[in-house]
Amino acid sequence: MLQKIFIFLAIIIAYIIWYVVLLLKGKDTSHLFFSFVVTCIPFQISIPVFTPQYVSPDGIGSFTAKIFIMVPLIASVILLLAQKQQNLFYMYRNERWVLWILALAVISFINPFNVARWGTIAFLVALLSYIFYFRLIYNSLTPIQVLNGIFASFLFLCTLNFILAICYPVLGLSFVTTLFQAGGDMWATRNGTRAGAIGILVTPANLGLFSVLASGFFFSAWLNDFKKQLSLFALAIAAITIILTYSRTSYVTLVVILFALFYISKNADKPLLSIKSFFLAVVPAAIVLYWLVFLSPFSATFLKTDADEMYKARLDHYAMGMELFRISPVVGVGINSHLEFVNQSVGLSKHIHNEFLTSNPIHNTHLIILAETGIIGLTIWVLFILATIRKARINISQNVNAIFSLAQISLLMVFIIYGFTDWAPVSHSTFPIFLLFTYFFNKYSRPVTV
Repeated sequence: MLQKIFIFLAIIIAYIIWYVVLLLKGKDTSHLFFSFVVTCIPFQISIPVFTPQYVSPDGIGSFTAKIFIMVPLIASVILLLAQKQQNLFYMYRNERWVLWILALAVISFINPFNVARWGTIAFLVALLSYIFYFRLIYNSLTPIQVLNGIFASFLFLCTLNFILAICYPVLGLSFVTTLFQAGGDMWATRNGTRAGAIGILVTPANLGLFSVLASGFFFSAWLNDFKKQLSLFALAIAAITIILTYSRTSYVTLVVILFALFYISKNADKPLLSIKSFFLAVVPAAIVLYWLVFLSPFSATFLKTDADEMYKARLDHYAMGMELFRISPVVGVGINSHLEFVNQSVGLSKHIHNEFLTSNPIHNTHLIILAETGIIGLTIWVLFILATIRKARINISQNVNAIFSLAQISLLMVFIIYGFTDWAPVSHSTFPIFLLFTYFFNKYSRPVTV
């Protein structure tokens, strides 16, 4: 807790200095408060107010069951006191996706298979804290100010992560791995198997995921001539950081999204599945991926490390997730509760002899959605992806909300690819970023007619 307090104070000091510098230069500072809150997301700064007791020691799902007062909630109170807000609880048409999540949460709460309802409540508290704050920001800032706020935050975070990645593993200064996360030195070496940068996050995979998301955002900005030189610089340091994580999934995902975003930005009004997309996007990406896996200096990361062990662990998690689906196929076992269900189920526990499986969330985001919310939740997730990509392509083809639209496509592609290998997309440090981009993408998009 003390470590988080010092981090929070350090971020405040950094932003005060940033504010003064911009003020002295006569530049706009209206986005900095929003940027500050976004910057706090990966640091997971919050105040625990209630800790329910469950069998699972480290977490009951992809989230913890603890109830927190989070930075966006505190920021919302400040905004409410500073300015008059109207229509705070009115649900707009472009916020209906939030209603679908709330509907799944209600189903989870009354679900008889849910053995950890506090976990569902914890998820709801986090969701509503961020959505409420984003609504206030939407009513307070212009689209360009929101974009500047996200850009400033991601630039700050990517620069910090890049510096830390150079310190470790390049310079071997392992003390930096514990500056922001207790036990970071263990995760940075993957329990002694292979080193990788973790930056301000918990594991190399988490840093890789954040850096890929940031890369997609900065590339979207660059493609639309928004702060072009700074966007290219930020993209470069994010890419170098990804290399230093030695995260296989991050390497693959970065290649895919860069090719996909470039193609879509030029051909948004063309069919995604066509001969043109095959030769201009799929084939080049496949060639680069083949080189990356089999011929590049990073081949050993894919072929000669702990890859076989990791594949087996994911297959074990797949089997566990499918068993949960078999038990409750329609509504699942409840949002943010699958680990607790496994640990409380005698029938499941006696067949699972690997402690990793009962103490770590299923390493497949899509399977978590299926296990926790059933066919209903997975169907909503698939329909959401398809509808969002369609809306984003229409925006891009009409040159409306193009940066957020490309960034949203990038976000979904990252979640789709990363989702097959990890649960990090629905972790405390990443899920709010999904809410951030999804919220403002929908708010600034034109209504799409069927």
